[in-house]
Amino acid sequence: MHIWMLASLCEKHDLMLYLCKILASTGKRVLLVDGTLQQKYGHSVGDHRHQSLRIVEFEGFDIACQFVTSTAVEQHLQVNGDSMEGYDYVLYDLETLHFASRNLWLAAEVRVWVSDYERYNLERGKAWLEQLLAEQELPPELTFHRMLINGVDCKLEAHYLWAYLEGSPFTWTGESLILPWDELSAAVKLENEHHHRVELGHLSRNYKKTLCRVVQQFTGWERMHSRRAMKAAGRMRA
Repeated sequence: MHIWMLASLCEKHDLMLYLCKILASTGKRVLLVDGTLQQKYGHSVGDHRHQSLRIVEFEGFDIACQFVTSTAVEQHLQVNGDSMEGYDYVLYDLETLHFASRNLWLAAEVRVWVSDYERYNLERGKAWLEQLLAEQELPPELTFHRMLINGVDCKLEAHYLWAYLEGSPFTWTGESLILPWDELSAAVKLENEHHHRVELGHLSRNYKKTLCRVVQQFTGWERMHSRRAMKAAGRMRA
């Protein structure tokens, strides 16, 4: 089982859905756990009226909604005759400090700090990570990938934006990733939300290329493998 934890103070549910569909397109069993403040994934599956919504199949993978902690997800699976170990990949979308357990942070194969370009979120990021270290009593040598989303063509370069996190308590690893943003990607995101689907085929070429690099870095796959998975996800119908 591979555990990916993507933490942020910005909204990123479209990215999480894309990653899960790409992984699922390779025949892997994938679970996406909603650890966000607003629990938005219930809206993604088109059944937000049911507040007791738990684990549902969506676009070839499972989504865990309306849980308060990661431990509650594990207990729910056990009660229903399943387990985390039954999944090949478990991805957590995290916005709160208390959702994931200390053991989960330590066990994760991939930990990612995600930010957009907004100064407010960049400035708060360092404090969030420092509080996570203190409250969960995590070792400072724990490694995190860095990712900027909604990247636009402007005079704000990545090294300047990441300077807001200088002195952060954890260790950065791998290539600093920037997911570009454009009108086409925004249109696909909105259409997916309204039609309750995860369509990747119409994303911009630049966005899909970068998304492949993200998958390569997190999985260790060869470039050709990630490209095949992206194409399969674009053709995949739930």
